[in-house]
Amino acid sequence: MDNRTKDKEAAAYDERLKGTFAGVSIIGASILLLWLIVFYLYITKV
Repeated sequence: MDNRTKDKEAAAYDERLKGTFAGVSIIGASILLLWLIVFYLYITKV
């Protein structure tokens, strides 16, 4: 393999990592938001 092929593979790997991080961040934010909503509802009912 030459350096250009390695650079392309590294760039593709970095893009996949960025996409994975974005997906995990969105899921985490959704879970946190749902938890806060449920917590708020619990606090206001008690």
